[in-house]
Amino acid sequence: MVDRVRTGIGAHRRWMLQAIVPLSLLLLALVTVGDRLPFAALFLMMVLFYSSYSLYEVAQLSWGAALVRSPADSALLYGMRDWFSKIALILAFAAPAAAQLLIPGISLQGRIIAYASVFLVMVPIALFAIRHVPRRPVVAEPGIGWRHEIRASLGFPPLMLLLGVQFLNSFAFGSLTSLFVFFAAAVLDLDAQSAVLLFASFIGGALASPVWTFLARRFGKPPMMMAMGLLISTLLVTTLFRQPEGLGQAVGFSLALGTGFVGLLFTYSMLADLIPRDAERCGRNRSAFLFALLNLMQKFGVAAAIAVSYAMLDIVGFDPQNGQAAARELHLLFALQPTASWIVMAGLLVLMQRRFARL
Repeated sequence: MVDRVRTGIGAHRRWMLQAIVPLSLLLLALVTVGDRLPFAALFLMMVLFYSSYSLYEVAQLSWGAALVRSPADSALLYGMRDWFSKIALILAFAAPAAAQLLIPGISLQGRIIAYASVFLVMVPIALFAIRHVPRRPVVAEPGIGWRHEIRASLGFPPLMLLLGVQFLNSFAFGSLTSLFVFFAAAVLDLDAQSAVLLFASFIGGALASPVWTFLARRFGKPPMMMAMGLLISTLLVTTLFRQPEGLGQAVGFSLALGTGFVGLLFTYSMLADLIPRDAERCGRNRSAFLFALLNLMQKFGVAAAIAVSYAMLDIVGFDPQNGQAAARELHLLFALQPTASWIVMAGLLVLMQRRFARL
């Protein structure tokens, strides 16, 4: 849609503005009446909400790619985007806790409203930014042309490797997030503090994002993404021999784990570097379509990780009601499943780096 429908000067700005309206209305409905809706209606609203968000995100990412003039630019641009998104995530996570401190006895509905209220602060900032970033033209061919788009994508090996990298990194991330609560309860014996540990991982990501941005600009994106996977894999495997003890060590572990949740910084900026080459091959800019593909691979990776993780938990006989019975198996799964994904991802990144060198 972004590349093909209602194109011309400032098309990305228009799509972003149009996506904000249903996002705001759907969030308001979910917060106020979501708990009273039948499942079918709630499911439909969630699909529409995330579809609107995906439209906004694809338009924004494609818009950002137009500002890139060098690999260093793309690392800085998408690195800062990643950093600000993590700060927003921390604020959203902290809002219900702050509401609970300021208003003792606040209901669950009140905490949900406090969480959603962060969106009210972010929307004016987004609107201000959209108005002040220069417009650029979007030229489209008539029709959707899926066969041509897919054929052009399959014939560009660096792009296909990048999509594989995105899937594997998302699979590793999805594995960690889907198993984290069980790991905190059964292995660390910190079920009541799992939210604190999750919050610590967000803070770790926010602290590390500027550092990874600097390293990506200085040493290149494929090597630094491999370093990220190696760092977190080493941390996970180390816990098999010496697991964190007590809340203090667990918080430190979560902070360190969060430093590796920056994979999108690398994949988005690498795609921005590929877009000019892709445009030379295709005769036009396909940035929105390519970012949509990358986002699709991210969703597939997380969904596959959740499916595989829960299937493996069933195979090893893990029961959330009696987690201690299969705690060792859960720990092995938590450490080794994402590590295996990152190892394969590193192999694809080596191939990508060689392809980049030939472009």
